[in-house]
Amino acid sequence: MWKAIADDISIAQNKRFVIEQTEQLSGGDINDCYSVTDGQTTYFVKINEKQRLNNFQSEANSLEHLAVCGHFIVPKVVTCGNTISHSYLVLEYLNMHCSNPQVTDQQWHSLGVALANLHHDNQQAEFGWNDDNYIGLTVQTNKWQHNWSVFFAEQRLGYQLQLLRENDLFQGSISAITDKCQQLLCHHHPTPSLVHGDLWQGNVAFVNNLPCIYDPACYYADREVDIAMSELFGRFPENFYQGYQQTLPLAKGYEQRKKIYNGYHILNHANLFAGIYVEQAQSFIHDIQSL
Repeated sequence: MWKAIADDISIAQNKRFVIEQTEQLSGGDINDCYSVTDGQTTYFVKINEKQRLNNFQSEANSLEHLAVCGHFIVPKVVTCGNTISHSYLVLEYLNMHCSNPQVTDQQWHSLGVALANLHHDNQQAEFGWNDDNYIGLTVQTNKWQHNWSVFFAEQRLGYQLQLLRENDLFQGSISAITDKCQQLLCHHHPTPSLVHGDLWQGNVAFVNNLPCIYDPACYYADREVDIAMSELFGRFPENFYQGYQQTLPLAKGYEQRKKIYNGYHILNHANLFAGIYVEQAQSFIHDIQSL
């Protein structure tokens, strides 16, 4: 496997690359992650089953879109492909600082400013993406839609609820929930902004004191979906929100919309991991119907 990956790196970089050392890295819930080096240059490599190549191609596409925007450091895509038994994605290796004790208030503030600028400077006429991509291992449908409430209700909540039903985790009315979602969002008319799509603390870091993002699931959406998710699995430090709000304030009603938007990720976690997330999904469904 490693020789095939090294050969692909050599072709992509137009320079012979022979792996001298591999080191498995911690932190990957879905992929196996490694650093590989020839003694001079180091790369970050994600490995998964062979049929997951499309996941890596979608991730590479999102990373390349974010890199063009210029507001963040984004790992450069080197190559992706298949060996006989595995798929892989090779990225630039970055020396990241992720843990709070190493990160200053000013750095978190700069992350908020950078995200606000990303949202402001990269806008579209409709909601969606050029292709369906992935949120974790789950397909994320992205058919273009001019109406945000319809897009989110059908392609985010409705799709996940259908998966829950197929997994025998939900027997209720999907349309009742999607109709309620549309009702709650119908008076909110955001501009479609490029979003990271999976913005939690595990997907942000700092490189040479500058904000860095990775593992995206990009699409054009209400920008609030990124802020909402940043509060779901352990809220970012307050300086992040101050930087964002000072640059691009959130609209009135965000606190209610946040609950709706984060329901998407709760439902997805229930589909991916079951366990305690099923109870959280049931609570979300009950809460939405009660709003």
